[in-house]
Amino acid sequence: MMKKVQNSPESLVQDELEGYVKLHRDKIRLLPDTTCVVRAVPKEKGKVKLVMGNGAGHEPAVIGWVGEGMFDMNVVGDVFTAPSGEKILKGLQAIDDGSPILLIVQNHAGDVLNAGQAFRKAKKQGMNIRQVIFYDDIASAPRDAVEERRGIGGMFFYTKIVGAMAEAGATLEECAAMFERVRDCTRTYAAAFSSCTNPVNGVKMFEYLEGTNQIELGMGVHGEGGGENQIEMPSASVLAERMARALLEDKPYQKGDRLLVDINGAGSTTCMEMNIFYNELGKFLTAEGFPVVGAVAGNFLTTQELAGISLSFCSVDEEMLRLWQAPCRSGILTR
Repeated sequence: MMKKVQNSPESLVQDELEGYVKLHRDKIRLLPDTTCVVRAVPKEKGKVKLVMGNGAGHEPAVIGWVGEGMFDMNVVGDVFTAPSGEKILKGLQAIDDGSPILLIVQNHAGDVLNAGQAFRKAKKQGMNIRQVIFYDDIASAPRDAVEERRGIGGMFFYTKIVGAMAEAGATLEECAAMFERVRDCTRTYAAAFSSCTNPVNGVKMFEYLEGTNQIELGMGVHGEGGGENQIEMPSASVLAERMARALLEDKPYQKGDRLLVDINGAGSTTCMEMNIFYNELGKFLTAEGFPVVGAVAGNFLTTQELAGISLSFCSVDEEMLRLWQAPCRSGILTR
């Protein structure tokens, strides 16, 4: 039986959004009669606004990433379902004051299709808008086909870096160019340990790891396989090295590259596990000659109670590092 704290499947998303906004009312608000979360204090008119649509069920992504120095709006769809083009368009219309808009899209079929529809209609209506697509999952397509890769945990880097740039008053073209720089410097690799449950219908996303000591390397944001082999659960040191080597070799990163590191729990991964994983990762990167200049660990992009971990690297220059370290105020990160 499914045990979830909820009133009904029909009100699940709306109830959650209202609760989250109340928890962070000094940072965000919910646009009336919508599932659009926006900044409590809007940017000054003329500054680039960052907007993204995504399905519910991955919280705190992306509602927790809205705030000063990060996203200006998140358009939320149904559970595990991209918001419709019409819903995204209505969100864009609600915040349109003539300021430029950067519409950011994760590279998943539904997200790309629906966001593209909204983008084209927004352009016809005269909005100053540009669309960019993010992809970072090395398990989902080979290196010579990076544009076919899925977008997963590494999007935290562009949210923070491009968000800081927009907050400082950069142009739309400058923000789009920085987005592409961050994307091209980012790689993510993930592993699933056990499944999640769809909170609407109680169906498990997959069963093949249940009752075993195996994990799946290369999982997607819903725990779906990435064409990698299932392996026996290794020690933290072996897992950290295997995942890190895969990332370092894929770009490939060069010794001496300064790295940002994002260790993302998939929903039920504990703080203890992530701390142990980062401890082993740090030892490995130091030995290999890769200085870590910034790191975060936590459940940032989740899939309900999915057990697993994703590891993201982004190599940065001085400008990118400065933007990464810039102040922000959101539900998930305030500095």
